[in-house]
Amino acid sequence: MTGPRDDLLIIGGGMVGTTAAWAAARHAPGSRIVLVDRGEPGGGTSAHSAALIVPYAPDAAHRALMGEAAALLAEAPLAGFQRTVPMLFVTAQDNVTTAAGRFLGSPLPVADATRLAALHAAYPDLRLGRGETVLDAGDRCTLLDVPAWITAVLDGTTPDAPAPRVLTRTTVTRVRADGDGWAADTADGSVLRARRVLLATGPWPAPEIVCDADAVTTSVTDPVTSQGEPSVATTTKLVAALHLAPGALRDRPHTPGVVFLDDDLFVLPGATPLVSFAARRILADGEDPRAGLPADEKAEGVRALARRLPALARQVTGGRCFPDTYTPGRLPVVDRPAAAPGLVRITGCSGSGVRFAPALAARAVRLLDTPHDQPTTPRLLASSGATS
Repeated sequence: MTGPRDDLLIIGGGMVGTTAAWAAARHAPGSRIVLVDRGEPGGGTSAHSAALIVPYAPDAAHRALMGEAAALLAEAPLAGFQRTVPMLFVTAQDNVTTAAGRFLGSPLPVADATRLAALHAAYPDLRLGRGETVLDAGDRCTLLDVPAWITAVLDGTTPDAPAPRVLTRTTVTRVRADGDGWAADTADGSVLRARRVLLATGPWPAPEIVCDADAVTTSVTDPVTSQGEPSVATTTKLVAALHLAPGALRDRPHTPGVVFLDDDLFVLPGATPLVSFAARRILADGEDPRAGLPADEKAEGVRALARRLPALARQVTGGRCFPDTYTPGRLPVVDRPAAAPGLVRITGCSGSGVRFAPALAARAVRLLDTPHDQPTTPRLLASSGATS
């Protein structure tokens, strides 16, 4: 049987898959890494993200994941692709202690008079509820330049991480056991072979996974986590944002963004300001919302914005939407099927793939590098010799 040619095949070239290619290249210099995308890398869900990095974690599991991500985001080279954006958080008085404590580091302080003045100067018609409090995130929030980061990784201009080989407009339909590695069948009939496989397809259909155990081919349908527990079910839902007319919100270095925690709504200043809101639509299998923001979702977003900032609601020019896969608790999953040694999946990014990407990539690389029968013993991804 023809042996695997590459060390790692990554299926999915969004923020998570691309960051995994970078993490794997740094972890095992000399590895032969191939990244495959059904379109253009960074052209799907990642292209539509607001890319706001908020070090916020509602529970211990999210806090651990965000802590890992924050540490990597604060270091080179990722730190060089971010800029600080001042953000203020509005929440009910009885939720202040809980909300403030959910941020990494010390709890957020209540905004002082200077910050409140900046808030009201930027949003003169701001409507706060009785008893609501404004918390000040200071310089803890950043915007990540996702297109520039993906380009740098794929061009090999990040330190100590050579560029992967990239295949665009290539759809992998099936991943099957192939000797001591895997073979990936593509829609155009070509076959890719690798020792390890990472699936990071986001909301798009993942290829079928077929394992050959004792000459019996079985399709893997019940994923398990690295601890052997069943993976949670996921749903694909719409993520949406409204676009505001240029000039609707002054674009100055110290103009704050504002997050309404209890509304799941935030406003982000910029040359073209945007408003992120909680869309409700659950997508059917295979549904791909390419026709722009649906009218009903746009109307709901405008209503949500009008309750807080009526003048800005009149400045809505359109919007955008994209699908993402959500877990019930919005916690992304990094898992590997028990019957599929050398294959790992990342799923359920729940609208937070950009801010969690470095930690998800690091966890996936560690899991790929850990033998099934030796869960605490790492080994290099790179093979000792090439076969083709």
